[in-house]
Order: sequence, then C-alpha cells, then structure tokens
Amino acid sequence: MRLALLTPLPPAASGIADYSADVLALLAPRHEIDVFHDQEAVDRGRLPASCGVHRAESFTTRHRERPYLAIYQMGNAPDHAFLYPLLGRVPGLLVLHDLVLHHSRARTFLESPEALAYARDPSSLVLRDAARRTIAGYEAEIAYSYPAQVGRLAETHLGTVGSLLPYAYPLCRLPVEASRLTAVHNAYMAAAIRDEAPGAEAVRIAMPVVGTRVAPDTVAALRQRYGLRPDDLVVGCFGLMTREKGIETVARALARAAAALPRLRLLLVGQVPDRAFLARRLDALGVRARAIVAGRVPWDELPAHIEAADLVVHLRYPTARETSAALLRVLAQGRPTILSDLEHLGEIPSDAVVRADLADEEGAVTRGILRLGERPEARARLGGAAAAFVAREHSAERCLADYEAAITLAQARPDPAPQGWPAHWLGHADGRMRA
Repeated sequence: MRLALLTPLPPAASGIADYSADVLALLAPRHEIDVFHDQEAVDRGRLPASCGVHRAESFTTRHRERPYLAIYQMGNAPDHAFLYPLLGRVPGLLVLHDLVLHHSRARTFLESPEALAYARDPSSLVLRDAARRTIAGYEAEIAYSYPAQVGRLAETHLGTVGSLLPYAYPLCRLPVEASRLTAVHNAYMAAAIRDEAPGAEAVRIAMPVVGTRVAPDTVAALRQRYGLRPDDLVVGCFGLMTREKGIETVARALARAAAALPRLRLLLVGQVPDRAFLARRLDALGVRARAIVAGRVPWDELPAHIEAADLVVHLRYPTARETSAALLRVLAQGRPTILSDLEHLGEIPSDAVVRADLADEEGAVTRGILRLGERPEARARLGGAAAAFVAREHSAERCLADYEAAITLAQARPDPAPQGWPAHWLGHADGRMRA
C-alpha cells in the first residue's frame, strides 16, 4: 500500500520523532512510504533507505498526483502544529500519542504572528483586530468541543497564568472527528476518546519497544566516565526534563533516602528545557553534588545510560494520559522502576513496577528507593518482570500486526462528514482530496 507518514523526525527533540523512526523500520519492507515533516534538518540515517523524505508543504501536491493513505502522528507539542490543516484536507489514520492537545493547539492561535504583533504594540487598533480574528479560531474550537463551558473556559484560559486547566479539556475532538480512524497506545485513552467524540472509532496499538543488549563493560565504562563508583547506587530519570516529570520530587526523596544510603547518586538523561532552573532547585535541595545532568544523549548510547541506573523513578503530573516511550524503554532494559500511580498505566502488571501514590508521592518514592536500594534481589526480580511485560505487550511483531490491522481498517472507512465544525475546519474539509 502507498502510505504517507506525517510526523516530526529525528533529530527533533521529541519522543514521537524517535517512535516514528521505529515504526517506519517495521512498515517500510511491506509498503511504499513517503514521510512528510516540518523541520530544518532530518537524520536520514535513522530512517529506512526506501522511504522518501519530503517537506510537508509538498504533501497535498504529491497526494493529488498519486493518492496515499495518510498516517498522522499527533502529540501535544508545537512540533505537530503543521498536521492540523493537512488532516482536515486528507483524512486518514490518526495516531494520537496524547489525549490532551489543548496546550499546543492554543499556542497556534495565542502565539500566532498576529497575536504576538499586537502584544508588542497594544495601542494599534489594526493589530488588535487582526489578533482578535486569530484568537476567534481558538474560541470557535472551544465552543465546538465544550459548548456548555465555552465562555468561562476561553476567558479563564486567556486571562490566567498556568497550564493545569487545559488538562481537564483535552481539545482532541476535532482531530479525531476529522480522521477515518484513531489509534492510541492504552485502553484508557481509547475509552476517553469515545467520551470526547461520541461515535468515533478508536483502536489500541502497541508501541515498538525492544530491549538492547549492552555489554557489562560498556556500562562500567560509562559509569566511570561520569565519576560513578562501583558501589554507588544510581537513581535514574529519563525523558524530557520538564517540571511535569516531577524531578524536584525525586530530588527531595533522594535527599531523604541519602541519610540511610549515603552512596546514592542521581542521573538525569534527557533534554533539559531550563538548565538554570534545574540547577537552582538541585542546589536548594542539597543534591547538586550527587546529581549528574547528562542532557540528551546520542540515540545509540541511550540503552547503556539506562543500564547505568540501578533503579529508575518515572513520575508524571499532570498527565496527558500518554503511554510514555521513555518509560517503556526503561522497562525493556530491565530496570526496576518507581512510577506515578496513574489510571492509564494500570495495564502494567503490579509485579513489574512500584507504584507511588499521588497523595504521598514524595514519601512513596523515598520508601521505594530505600526498599529497592537495600535489596538487590528485589531489583532483579522487578526488572525481570518489567522486561517480560514489554517483550510480551510491546514487541515489534505485535506493533506491526496492530498497525497493519489499523491501516486496513482506515483504508476501508469513508472520509468523515463535517459535523458543524468551526469555519476554519470546514475550509479544510472543503479542500479535501480523495484517496
């Protein structure tokens, strides 16, 4: 089948970019695939040689000449803004990585050139009117998705500082309704999508996560490179180091546990959006000397970094209900892991992780570090169960089978009919091209 994958790609600092490279490796031997992106550079070496790689602005022209089944990889980040007008024009398979899209979608309108120009010169009536027309698009999407709350919700979001409110209003209804089929990575999201967009079809697909064998001397050399001693007990955190990842909670728990385990160290691996803020908090909590901030590491070094940790803490609050690829990679490498006790992570077996109650997350993490730190046999047992879970539920074979089933179902379904969508979405639908 002729497929178009529309997505961020490596080296974009996005877990979805890495995920897309893995999915392409599975699908490319079975399909003719072109990939469309919206970034300055692409790491072509991470992608199958058979795939064409193109800028997103060429997608509709190429689709008109030879139609594709389009597969959209959508997440809650500005990297995905280019997908919205395209999925409205060429409905296809929407792979939704985050239930909550509100933050990134709002930024499209509220940080548009028109809105920013008015913010720089609020005395201009011309700029004010242009900004109002742009912001009206955001208000129209709110009105369509949440008609009962539209006035209060739009006013509150526009008039306050903070990012918690959008988590209660995911704003995913329009992308879901504009697609032939939506695929997600956990059962919780599938049910939530049916609530947000009644009548929409959502299917669950596995992630392609495979553990990588790492030689013990490679791990030992990496630990030595970071100044870690053989008897140091290393607590790792992996992924984008945003405040939602609870790094401050981990640092506080580590400081408490260090009274009993003086050889505790903290290893942070992943892009750090605000290094100065992180350094200040580690200093204030008294753990800066124990911490190694590795930042984003080369892809082929990630498995060794994961195994350099004796145990991992993976927290998330608030959550977009995503299935974290970073978490699954940690589990696939057999790392004993403490994670936030969130409903959408309930599919992970109780014997494969330690769950931290959100009502006392810092205390639960502290106790988990102490218990696992003092019991290497418990770490080994937990890590083994974690690796077995990922091998069973998120194997490459299972992911490929799930994708093939979703592709077949999406190909057979008709384009969805507009349902009173906002004017700018109706404009996308009016320009539809048939596959």
